[in-house]
Amino acid sequence: MKQKVITLLVVILIAGLLSLVVIVSNNKEKQLAEQKIEELKNSAPVFYYGNTCPHCEIVEEWFESNQVEERMTFVKKEVYDNRANALELNKVAAECGLDTSSIGVPFLYADGQCLIGSPDIIEYFSLKFGIDQSQASESAEQAL
Repeated sequence: MKQKVITLLVVILIAGLLSLVVIVSNNKEKQLAEQKIEELKNSAPVFYYGNTCPHCEIVEEWFESNQVEERMTFVKKEVYDNRANALELNKVAAECGLDTSSIGVPFLYADGQCLIGSPDIIEYFSLKFGIDQSQASESAEQAL
């Protein structure tokens, strides 16, 4: 009987320690995610895209034709084949108050705001560089 009680106490102790490790680990991950979001707020814009995304291709072509990458520093992160980038995109979207189950790419995080879709992203850069909005809209629509 005494051995059963000791065994039970050891099992409870081990389970408690494992639970503590999981809780501490989850808190650490949450803190790192929050720190990452804070870093993104103070960094260059981040453009999230997918390798086979046709709308992302429209934005990429617009970037190229308007020499966006030569004009401004921003970060490009692929999310279809990179799980860490996809998780980061979800955290950024959640920070903007968006439903993470319905977000997609292309997605731009810039100046503390989330922009989804080629028209909004092209409009952001057009305003940034003083590119005529009607030309920017026409080029985006023609690509669709």
